[in-house]
Amino acid sequence: MDEKTEEVGVSATEWRHLYFAGVSKQPIDEINLTEAQVSGLLSMVDLNAAISSGTAIEPQYLINRKGTTPWLAMYALVHVNDPEALGLIANGKSRIHVPPNFIRGAFGTHINWPKEILKKYDLTVGEYRVFAIPFLVHKSVSKIGSFTQSMKAPDDSLEIFGVHELIEGDPEGLLKEFSELAAFIKEKRADAIQ
Repeated sequence: MDEKTEEVGVSATEWRHLYFAGVSKQPIDEINLTEAQVSGLLSMVDLNAAISSGTAIEPQYLINRKGTTPWLAMYALVHVNDPEALGLIANGKSRIHVPPNFIRGAFGTHINWPKEILKKYDLTVGEYRVFAIPFLVHKSVSKIGSFTQSMKAPDDSLEIFGVHELIEGDPEGLLKEFSELAAFIKEKRADAIQ
């Protein structure tokens, strides 16, 4: 491996924090997409190299008790266990799937958002719950594709609407995105969510 490959991607600041946004009627903590399913979703938006996990997390739980996000947790796990992989992923030569149990155990029980911020955004969609499936790509990735339509699981257990990015300087933007998704679903599919 050449020196350039090893140095690229080593810093946590070199990674974009992206997520697939979706809804489901089933308990969110039971959603664990397989590596093949996540790879399929990534391929649909023209991404070949990423750090991902198939773990779905409700937006209010995306910052845990210690103030860590799943993006930083996935980065740290790879950095500690296989730091050379960061350079390979950053250079578009690899993809890593983090085991869902690692992410699931650290997120989903504590709400770290201030109550006044959460009150500003309606994240409810009838019996459905909104969720994020986080993943990271290197900041050198400039073009990310989009879905031409939402993607439904064959058993209708969940539906994914597209890719969004958590902007470090605007974490509240994530809640706004989910609030807008919830409003869109309520407006366009009122019959289906009652």
